[in-house]
Amino acid sequence: MKISSFLTLVLVFILSSCNGNSVNRDNGKANSSAQVVEKTIEFVNSLRIKSPHRGDVFSYGKQIEIVINPKKKKIEIDSIQIFGDGELVGSLKQKPWVAKWTPMKAKMGRHNLKILAYQEDGKVGLVNTYINIKSDKAPVEYSFEIVKSYPHDKRAYTQGLFFHDGYLYEGTGQQGESSLRKVKLENGEALSLLNLEQEYFGEGITYYQGKIIQLTWNSGKAFVMDAETFEKTDTFYPQTNKRECWGITTMKDELVITDGSNALYFFDPNSYERKRVVEVYDNVGKVDSLNELEYINGKIFANVWLTDRIVIINPATGQVEGSLNLGSIMTMSDKRKLRDGDDVLNGIAYDSANDRIFVTGKRWPKMFEIKLKEN
Repeated sequence: MKISSFLTLVLVFILSSCNGNSVNRDNGKANSSAQVVEKTIEFVNSLRIKSPHRGDVFSYGKQIEIVINPKKKKIEIDSIQIFGDGELVGSLKQKPWVAKWTPMKAKMGRHNLKILAYQEDGKVGLVNTYINIKSDKAPVEYSFEIVKSYPHDKRAYTQGLFFHDGYLYEGTGQQGESSLRKVKLENGEALSLLNLEQEYFGEGITYYQGKIIQLTWNSGKAFVMDAETFEKTDTFYPQTNKRECWGITTMKDELVITDGSNALYFFDPNSYERKRVVEVYDNVGKVDSLNELEYINGKIFANVWLTDRIVIINPATGQVEGSLNLGSIMTMSDKRKLRDGDDVLNGIAYDSANDRIFVTGKRWPKMFEIKLKEN
């Protein structure tokens, strides 16, 4: 009995020691786990935004009313946070779930809105939407004066134009007719000519540090060529939303490209990586069909395809600040000689050394030097 009792005490001691060590290790693990465990938030689709509706258009500077409702009456909301363009713009702690927001970023187009509703059951209602901003001012209307007119090749389906070192450079389109030309302004003579391969439909052109970049339309391909020899040195595919390329210009150390929408795409001229997108709006709404471009004194001039209109755009905000109608630039007799269809205004070039603006159109018989006048 004594031996049995002794052995029992020994076993109890050993087990107690083991259990004690085990508890210590478990406690250590528990403490360690407690330091890294984070509460999981469950986001749920429990809200609806009564206003504004997705994609609604508002004038810049206008106050927007945001009305939020739970999808089911039984959902109890403790508080709501509202984020506009990634920044907290409002907090609500009681009904009615209504707030005001005035987007202050001076940019046209899309502005994102996110609502977080903290519910009493611990879940978070989440909804994302967006609105669009248009200009709050009508663009300044310009008229023009023809300073001089020059001959232009009537076979040239003009898609791109720029002026460099005393010469015009012109890109032409149409399958099997697309080309790049160095043109003598005074008589319209092509001093150098490169025909693109038959499968390409040529589009806009621009100059950057000894290189000419020429776009092609639905192939979405851009050719990089030596400005002196027209030898192709590189190619790339500008990333546009429509996967098309229309117009191009150089703005300081950026390439600006259009795809026929209301977007301006900005690219690095060396890596050809897309940097940002700016949407273009006037006081009526978005301005679609942006085509040939030219950068002039801090603004971007853009032809609006199938119209006689050139819009003058603030490249930082996308706001149309000016509008030029060139419907009367050609005589009726010259217009009657044009082919039917899209033989319209297209082509803007700027001689920065002499402050001269040149415009022409697809298969137009003349190139015009013009001076703008504010109405």
